[in-house]
Amino acid sequence: MNIKSLSMSLSSIIATTFIAGQALAQDASTAVATAPQQIPAGAAAAAQPSGSGWLNFALIGGMILFMWLFVFRPQSKRAKEQKEFLASLTAGSEVITAGGIIGTVVEVKENIVSLNVGSSTVRVLKSSISGRLDSASTVAVPAK
Repeated sequence: MNIKSLSMSLSSIIATTFIAGQALAQDASTAVATAPQQIPAGAAAAAQPSGSGWLNFALIGGMILFMWLFVFRPQSKRAKEQKEFLASLTAGSEVITAGGIIGTVVEVKENIVSLNVGSSTVRVLKSSISGRLDSASTVAVPAK
């Protein structure tokens, strides 16, 4: 067999298969169209819309309300308190940084705070100060 005859026989097989597939699909579609439909008893009620659209909206609204009350609002409240604390920093306040350095504020500039740590002075970013140190103990009190 040469390549030309092989390709001709292959194309005739493909064409025959395609035509037979179309005939089977057409027979199946007419058989489905003429067959009686049998619906289970509970399926008819499940197929009809039951007015649960408002319930879905209420659930989504409830989730949004929950997220706002317990996530976003407390977070923004803490951010506001931290911003007020950083704005009220004055020389002489004992503070703790996010890295755990405890020191006394010597100088406050726009974004940089100089802290006296033992015998040396350290400059840190204002945003890295996490809280004021309570004078009665050595435990850090969160910014209020």
